[in-house]
This record gives sequence, structure tokens and C-alpha cells, in this order.
Amino acid sequence: MSVPRGGTRWLAWPTLGAAIAGGVLLAAGLGPAASAQSPSSSTTGATVSVSSQPNQQIDGFGFSEAFGQASNLAAMPSDVQSAVDNLLFSTTQGAGLDIVRFGIGGAGTVTDQLSIGKAALSYGVRTFYADAWSAPGLMKSNLSQDNGGYLCGSPGTDCINGDYRQAYAEYLAATAKAFAEQGLPLLAVDFVNEPEIGPGYPSMLMTPEQAANFIPYLGQALRKEGLSTTVACCDAEGWANSSGFNGAQAYTQTVLSDPISAHYVGLITSHGYTSAPNFPLTNLRPVWETEWSTFQPWDPAWDDGSTASGMSWANNIYTALTKANVNAFLYWWGTATYKENGDNESLIILGTPTDTTADSYQASGRLWAFAAFSRFVRPGAWRLSTNSSDPGVEAVGFRNANGSLVVVAINNNTQPTQTNFQLAGVGSVPVQAWVTDSAETMASQPAITANQGSFSATLPARSVEDFVVAQTGPGGVFHFPPRRHR
Repeated sequence: MSVPRGGTRWLAWPTLGAAIAGGVLLAAGLGPAASAQSPSSSTTGATVSVSSQPNQQIDGFGFSEAFGQASNLAAMPSDVQSAVDNLLFSTTQGAGLDIVRFGIGGAGTVTDQLSIGKAALSYGVRTFYADAWSAPGLMKSNLSQDNGGYLCGSPGTDCINGDYRQAYAEYLAATAKAFAEQGLPLLAVDFVNEPEIGPGYPSMLMTPEQAANFIPYLGQALRKEGLSTTVACCDAEGWANSSGFNGAQAYTQTVLSDPISAHYVGLITSHGYTSAPNFPLTNLRPVWETEWSTFQPWDPAWDDGSTASGMSWANNIYTALTKANVNAFLYWWGTATYKENGDNESLIILGTPTDTTADSYQASGRLWAFAAFSRFVRPGAWRLSTNSSDPGVEAVGFRNANGSLVVVAINNNTQPTQTNFQLAGVGSVPVQAWVTDSAETMASQPAITANQGSFSATLPARSVEDFVVAQTGPGGVFHFPPRRHR
């Protein structure tokens, strides 16, 4: 098995059985949604209405470079590093991603991820998050960093080497402090990754009740170090519970139902592998989808009907934002290498199929699906209630902190669709637009003028188009609620 992802490859999921190997998981609907195909192919038109009603606040969009991928990128020639960093972080030439997830506890160290953190800082990124795959082996019931095992001292776990809850909390707090000392202060730190499973690489089992029991130890240790870093929980495999298998639902309910645990939890996190983010987990804390990808051979296409395509991921992001009310959405890896992982676990791949060590790179359609959101929807934006009259046209509006309004429109129809946009609280102002489809990538479009917030545009078939109103004009004053608990 090659370098592992944050969770497990299909064959390493013993709790789900061997039947899911070879892609059955995706075929069963547990992986990312297939690229949406609307039954409508007409060009009769759609109406998209964007209200001034705010929903959740957006923290951002991002990725991880854990398990050595940051070092792989750092080993590339400087011109390749610069070009790839630009694709990941630039808001004018790249995706404008603004969250970096660090892997710790067997998934990486401060040192080997320092390069990607510093690169992000140089582009103005200020949101960093760390997740531990496992406690050190001596602190676990199986005396190994790999193959699951439970944290010694957790309720129901007896270890001959004693109780390591306090020691593990102090280890994580010291790691968070080390990131801060390098100029990379962590917004949050999670103490476990996919705690439902125990594959043969760094991993640790933990029930929802054990998570709730451990959280106060970590919260107090972070405070003792003088850090503002909050506790995150619990990077589950998927959103929903299933028969005999805990998902983010169970962890969220349990840790927030315990008043002592809830006091220290500032962030709820989950992945999208076994269950996609398509319903809210809670409105009491920010919720992040922190890892998701697919594992077919590398597919850079914008729209080829696969679950790896850009169109598919544009719809995944849209659904997570509008149905699950997530505050952030992250892919698994930002970059990976053909040599170690010639599949779709990354947004950008290094090397080529014929020369895996080549000093080259290729961006995928998935990167540009992220760009359609992250380049223009900046941290601190609010999602606005939005409606579309055409089921083949998905659209969502946002109000940025600087007052600009952004509408992301996804045309899943197989024909161009004439669309009328109606923006509440917007006067007669210019609108800038960018299109991504199979022919163009973030291509600037001719200027549009909104007449009292109304304008029309023809959305290309199977495309994502961004509309940005920089100045809202008369009536463009929005009063948003204060940020919920952090």
C-alpha cells in the first residue's frame, strides 16, 4: 500500500467488510456524488433570486499536505514550487485556498510541514488547523501508533502502563505551541482522526463517550500553554451514523451534550467518505468538512461524468454549503506525486505517468471547482438564502466582509441556460463574471450591468460561473448577526 490518506483505502476498512474493495463503496453511493446530470436540457431560462437573509458564516476552503506531501513539494525546483503555490493560494491566478490542515500524531511534524505553512502565510492565509492521527504508541492499549488501539485511561480501556490522557493532552498542546512559535498559530487542534476505524498506519480508536471524556484534558492543556487554540472534534469518517458505525452525528451529539466537554469544543469536524455532508450537524458550533477525495487513477477532467471531475466537486461543495451549512470545506491533499499516489487524492499532481520523478505538475478540474468558491468567497463571508427556478441550475449567494456580493451558479444542464438574476438590496452597478467549463478555466467574461439588482446571463452547459458585485449601490447595507460560538 502506498502513502496512506487521512482515512483508509477501501481494502483497509475491516469494519465495513471486504465487499467494499475495488470501488463498490462509490458505486453504493457512499463516495462523492456523481457529476449531476439534470433531466432538463432546454434553454427556456431560469430565475435565480438572492436574498439578504444570512445563514452561516464562511471560514474558508482548504486542504492538507500531511504524510510527506509537503516535503515532496518542497523537494521540487523552486520555479515549480512557486507555480504550484500560486495555483493553490493566489486569488487572481489560482484557487485562493485559505485553510491549511496540518497532520500530526504520526501524519507529520511541524518541521516537515513548515514549508507549506510559510508559503500559505506569504499569500495572506491565516487559518491553520492540526489533526492528530494517533497518540504515541506507548500511550495506547496496543502499544503501537498503528492499527487502532485506544488511549490509555479512556473509560473502558485498561492498560498495564497506566493513564495517559493528561500526557497526550500535554503532547498535543506542546505541538500546537510549536506551530505558533513558527508563526503558524492553530485555530483548532483535533486529537483523533476517523476514530471509528483502526487501519495499519497511524490511527486510534475512540468512542464518542471517550472523546467527550478526553476533551477537557486537551482544553485545559491548551489554556495552560497560553494558547487561544480551541479543541476540534472529531474528524469522523462520514457525516451520518449507519448501522453499528458511528459517524459525525454521534460524536457531535455526545461531545456537545456533555457540558464540560462542550465548554472546550470550538469546532466540529468530519469527512465525507462514508456519508456525504448533506444535512446540518449542529448550529451550536462552526462545522467543517475537513477531508474528502476519490481514489480512481488520476483524472484531471472538468466534466467526464466521474466522481473525480470538477463538475462533481462543484456540486459537492454546493451541497455541503447549502444543505449541511458547513462553515468550511477542505479536500484531502493539495498536491501529491505520481510516484506515490497516482490517483485523485490531490488537487494537483507532481510528475507524470511516464516519468514519476519529472519536475512537472498538472492541476485538476477539482482545483478549479474549489476556485469557483474560494477565489471570491473570502473568510468572514455570509451565505445568503438563494433560490433557483430551474433544478438544473444550482446557485448560491454570499456577502463578503468588504461588502461585495458573490453568486456562484452551477449549470448542470446539458445546454446553455439563459438565467435572470435578482439580487436583493443591490442598485444599478457593474457585475464581473468568470466561467469555468470544459473549454475555459476561470475565464473573464464581458462586463454586465445590474439594473436595480437585476441582470441576465447565459450560463454555458455544464459550467460554473461566478458573478461578483464589488459595490452594492443604494440599499446595499446588510446587518449580519454576530459570529456564533468559536
